[in-house]
Amino acid sequence: MDRDKAEQRPDGDAPAEDLKKFDENPYQPDRVKPEDVVRIFYERDTPLVPVVSNRNMLLGVLLKEDVVAELSDIERVKHQKIDEFVSKLSRKMTFDELLPAVANNRSFATINLFGEVTGEWTRLDLLAASEKGGGSATAIRREAEKQREEQALEWMIYLILEHLPRALYAVNDRGKTIFFNSHFEDLVVANTGAEIDVDAVEKAFADTDANEFFYRPEGDEIFFYNKELDIHYEKVPMTSGERTVGFLIYCSRSKTDHARPVTPHVETAGMSLNQMLDAFVRKVLVDAVKTHGYNLETIAKELGISRPALLKKIQKYRISMQGGHS
Repeated sequence: MDRDKAEQRPDGDAPAEDLKKFDENPYQPDRVKPEDVVRIFYERDTPLVPVVSNRNMLLGVLLKEDVVAELSDIERVKHQKIDEFVSKLSRKMTFDELLPAVANNRSFATINLFGEVTGEWTRLDLLAASEKGGGSATAIRREAEKQREEQALEWMIYLILEHLPRALYAVNDRGKTIFFNSHFEDLVVANTGAEIDVDAVEKAFADTDANEFFYRPEGDEIFFYNKELDIHYEKVPMTSGERTVGFLIYCSRSKTDHARPVTPHVETAGMSLNQMLDAFVRKVLVDAVKTHGYNLETIAKELGISRPALLKKIQKYRISMQGGHS
């Protein structure tokens, strides 16, 4: 899974197309040390560092003098987890308290409760966020626990998707990449001979001319073939409540046996994926009925399904058999 970590704003909105790159467990409290945090102050020549939540809301502010003073007691600090260290030293500062402190700096690196740099705020961003108020000590503790749970869950989900023996790729409802595993990356590299380019992949899947529909008669399943990437795939909607928020794409290296091109001239504009599938299946059945003169035995054999299954589908899709014979 890959990600170009984009700058986030203090209004809580992060770019929807952001991808995360996991090389290791994202929740490793020992990965960042307190001395790594103090290094930010000297590298950026800054008197303070804003601490922000996963939703990029201001939780508090770390002051250089507090961090340096805390690190002077090595014995006390060396047994502290990084989130405890950051939570303990995060101050709630008002607009008036911050104003003189930010006078000589135009921007500030932001960190999360685990000491990881998450982005950058201008001093106007910081002052505006301080007007809304930072978090209380209780709120910071709650946020730390919530972030630990979210990161641990995120890591488990990543492990599951990464180790499934299928190439997987996912997009949000705007067609922007949100996930792909190493199997997908290997497949694209093998088929195109080039390193994966997320923008090019998004364009390839979004280009209707580059994607062909196929169906499996025995299962009424629609799948696709992308000519640019030379990938056969199934497309499954990801839903939240009643809304489709994206699609998970299951890829394979070759076309499924007995696959047939979908009959053209099916209008799919504005349809959901399930509605598209129903439209295609009905069109295939109608054409088969017309071609074989209502001979159900022949139609069932042609489509690779049983006669009772065919009758159920004819009933489901309300296909008229009047004037024909079985």
